[in-house]
Amino acid sequence: MSTDVQEPVSTAFAMRLHMPQPHPCFVITAFLHYALEDPYAVRIVFRMSMGDEPVVWHVNRDLIRDSLVRLTGEGDVQIGPDPRNADDVVFRLRVDGASAILTAPRPPIEDFLRRTTEAVPYGRESSVPSVRAALDAELNRILTTS
Repeated sequence: MSTDVQEPVSTAFAMRLHMPQPHPCFVITAFLHYALEDPYAVRIVFRMSMGDEPVVWHVNRDLIRDSLVRLTGEGDVQIGPDPRNADDVVFRLRVDGASAILTAPRPPIEDFLRRTTEAVPYGRESSVPSVRAALDAELNRILTTS
């Protein structure tokens, strides 16, 4: 693990937001961000256009990795290979009864995950200094209140 890498890993790419028929799908921009402050999570920012407020989701990095080979997640977030196009990944997101289906090209997601693994290999997240410090502080809090 390269703990000297302090810059976050980021990428941006176009996604298609699928609308109910007869409406067309819309192209939106998605940004993926990975930072050592939270090595278990990926922040996904969706932007319809530069004037709109972004929509932000936090998703487990393992969930995204596993979604490249099978449908993952349950409840509000489900991600998996597109059964109609092996070059795409489908995101199903739900909030308060509303849902969105988006498709993304697979290569930028694969590249993004490869770069996050260079920063923090899978299974080594707990050795990142910020996580280690938080775990030590919580353990100390538990032991001193017992």
